[in-house]
Formats: sequence, C-alpha cells, structure tokens
Amino acid sequence: MATSTILPAQSTEALAITCADPACADPKDEAPADFTYKDGALKWDSTEIRDEDVITVLNTLGGTAEYTIFSLEPEKAAAPEEKSEGKEDGEGQKKSPFKLRTTNATVLPQGFLDKFQFQGLPAYLQDAKDVHVLISTLSGTGLAVAFFDEILHPLLRAISFEDAKYTVIKTKSAESVKEFTRFNLTDGANEGKEQVVIILSGDGGIVDTINELLQGKERPSTYVKPTFVQLPLGTGNALFHSLHKPSLLPSIYIQGLRTLLHGTPKALPIFKATFSPGARLLTNEGQTATPIPDNVVYGAVVASHGLHSTLVADSDTTEYRKHGDKRFGLVANDLLYPKDGAPHKYKTDVTLFQDGKEILLDRKEHGYVLATLVSNLEKAFTISPESKPFEAALRVVHFGTLNGDEAMDVMKAAYDNGSHLKNSQVGYEKVDGIRVVFREEGDDWKWRRCCIDGSIVGVEEGGWMEVRVLSEGEEAINVVAD
Repeated sequence: MATSTILPAQSTEALAITCADPACADPKDEAPADFTYKDGALKWDSTEIRDEDVITVLNTLGGTAEYTIFSLEPEKAAAPEEKSEGKEDGEGQKKSPFKLRTTNATVLPQGFLDKFQFQGLPAYLQDAKDVHVLISTLSGTGLAVAFFDEILHPLLRAISFEDAKYTVIKTKSAESVKEFTRFNLTDGANEGKEQVVIILSGDGGIVDTINELLQGKERPSTYVKPTFVQLPLGTGNALFHSLHKPSLLPSIYIQGLRTLLHGTPKALPIFKATFSPGARLLTNEGQTATPIPDNVVYGAVVASHGLHSTLVADSDTTEYRKHGDKRFGLVANDLLYPKDGAPHKYKTDVTLFQDGKEILLDRKEHGYVLATLVSNLEKAFTISPESKPFEAALRVVHFGTLNGDEAMDVMKAAYDNGSHLKNSQVGYEKVDGIRVVFREEGDDWKWRRCCIDGSIVGVEEGGWMEVRVLSEGEEAINVVAD
C-alpha cells in the first residue's frame, strides 16, 4: 500500500514521549536514508530489524522522519530456564525481558510498509464507550506491571490513544478481577454499553471475569458482551495459544500487540461445570475451602480430574510459581514417581455424553481425565489437536492407571504436535458433556480435586462433577484474535 494522507499520522510531540530508553529514537533526529528489505529483514548500515520483532510502523507528522518503526528488542541469548522470566530491580519489581525500540525512516521499502503500516485504530476500540487496562500483578512470573510501563503504555500514546481515553487498574489480590468486573463491567454490559478490557494476565483473569458476569444472574436482553484483548502474561496462556492462528513468531508479546492493533472480536465459547452440594472451592494453597455459588463454576479452557488437576493444585504455591510454567514439570515428577511406588489410581466413574447417549467408561480407576475447549494448554503442549479456535466443542482426553514412565511418555508426546493420541492407551472423544462420580474414600480432598481453568475444586466423598458447553448466544465476553 502506498503512503497516503488518509493514513493516521502521529505528531512528533506524541512520539517524543513514547520511550525513555536509548533504543528509542527522537523523531526529530535525522533518519537513515537507505533501507533494504529482503528475507524478512529490514537492513540499513550495519543494523537490521527482523519481521518477528516488528510491532507496527507509524506515519510521522513534522521532524525529519516520515515513519517511525516500533519493534521489540529480541531477548538476548540466555539459558532456556532464564528466558522470559525477567529480573528484579532494586525494589524487587520484575523488569520486562524486552525493550521497546523506535527507528526513524524517511523512505521505507513498499513491501515492508504493506506488512506493518498502521491503518488506524481497530473498530472495536473506536466504538468502545469505556476502555480499561487491567494489570494482573500476580499472573505468571510478575511481568505485567513492567510490560505496561515499558511497552504497552508508550505504544498506546504513540498511536494517539491518550491516557484520558482509558483507566488503568492494577490487581491487589486474587479477588481483584472479580471486584473489577462487579463494579465496572457488569452494569455497563447489562445496559448495552460497548466496553473493552485490555488485560495483562494469564487465563485466570478471563475466567474470573466470566464467572462474575454469569454467576447467579439473569442477563437482560440489552446485554452487550465486553470485549477483551489478552496480552499473555500468565504461565501457560492456553487461551492465547489456542485462539490465535498458529504463529512462527518467537514472541507471544509481539503477537499480542499486533492483535491489539489489528484483531477482531469473537464470542468466547464457555462450559458450565456443575458440582454436588458438598464441593468446595479451594484457595490459599488448599488451606481455605469455600462454598461454590449455585454449585457452578464456568470455564473456557479445561475441566479435569486425575493427574492434571493434582499437578495444577500442588504446583499452585508461591514458591512453585517463581518457576513459571516449569513448575508443572517439577511437580509432575513427584506425582509420577512417588516414593511409595506407582502413581495414584484415581477411583471414579466417568460417563461421556454423546449424541443423546450416556457412555460409561469400563475402567474404574483412572490416571487422567481432561475435558477441554482448546487445543493447547501451553504453546507447544497440544492436548487436543482437533480443537479449533472459538469452536464450541468439548473434547475429552483420558487414560487409565499407567506407570510413571508410561504416563511421562504420554505427556512428552503431547509436546510433539499432539502425537500422544497415537498411543492406544489414550482415549480421545468429542462429547456433548462429561460426568465424573468420585468413589475415593476419606476426608482429605487430595485425590478428589478438580481443575477448572486453574481454579481447584474439592469434591466430597461420593460427590460428582458434570460439564456441559453453553449454547451459542449464552457466551459472556468477546475476545480479540488475529
């Protein structure tokens, strides 16, 4: 696309305050003149910017530069366990592992502009009456605050989305997202107001919002679904990896920022998990058991029992969360190779609902039972290869009482494009719903815990869980995707 006056242009005053880092150019500075673009790299002098690091290109008003290129500096070479987790500054705050970079240009190759030139605010942002930036300070390894300060905030100012156009909320506790939804989103949605939330969080922030919007309430006909833009600052980021097109981009941050600028909202499919009356929501590292409103928890990712739910529950501690998604591997080793011998055999009756029929699985002891709406629980962990983005279809992955090595082989194979499904011991079905009845005896919740999108529910002896997908039109929110 050729440069045109109808494209949005930003003043040098707006761009001059976007970034205080030396990697960011002053738009009034002289711009390099000779750029070449080939094989996914924009080059000049001895410098280059690769496609996978580019966020957008803005037209510039005033100064010597016609364009300003916004990109992220790629992570420096580091050991795998050190990447993307950030380091603490002198005050104990996490720093973003990326830095915003701006580059001036007078003339740019047309092929580069065709890919990255900013075309103006997307319709969902233009139409919104209220816009919030919700920063989950507890998500993942604690990078959300630094990411907003160092990258998102400067970028919003650069595209002329000034501070006055949105409010910023930083969470203070595990209840903050629900409180934000209750006091900021619910009334507006019921009144038909277009609302947008740019959320710096993992899946938990989305799920907390859904439950607050749906729990125990009748929605009026005027209800308008709030629109969420997820910048993935969580641990596994299952929703982000599953709802977006497969990408070769090494950075989910780049993909998230591009989605913010160019994406389209779509209704997010949701399932309803109903529990027996004695079930309790377990929080505070399992120390607090709270009754569940209406015995219902809503989710958009996964409902599980067995190895997966125990793994998530046991790894959800302050100490383990410091390790990011590596916490799952640390706990999995303890569960699959316990000191007292073989992995636990979960005693449950599992019924699948398919085409109006109820199918009771033959086995009475299980190792893994997981129902999901999404394809990936992590970027490379493809648990349900047939699941498509925004498809309201529940699929169940399950296997029996395998030994530690066999179960570990299944988990490793899921990292190989979902090849665990080639294992004859693994079941995989598309279902209308699933019901799990718990036959494990004893007062301890440990072997009767379920995972609903990261939330842990303990079920009483003889209790049950039933999961069904909500019908089209019953969804609570939209999510912006590419």
